[in-house]
Amino acid sequence: MVTVEIILFASLRDRYRVRKTVVECDGTTRNLIESAARRLGKSFLASVYDSDKDKVRDDLIFAINGRNIKDLKGEIELKNGDVVAIFPPVAGG
Repeated sequence: MVTVEIILFASLRDRYRVRKTVVECDGTTRNLIESAARRLGKSFLASVYDSDKDKVRDDLIFAINGRNIKDLKGEIELKNGDVVAIFPPVAGG
């Protein structure tokens, strides 16, 4: 098991009433989000994870140690002490 810090931004922070949380997971993004959902509520899983595609939702910015996972190639393996930042879709004009 690895320990990962999750930081939520904007509407996600408002919705779940937490700025950051620390969770233990098996090192996969899916298990990280499932572990966070046990703490934050079942709706968190659907808010950030696309179960049909088995990946983080495309409309989110999901960064591990400051790097967007869309820029990372291959299987993502979280390590002890990693920091995951989750940004909701941005809208405006």
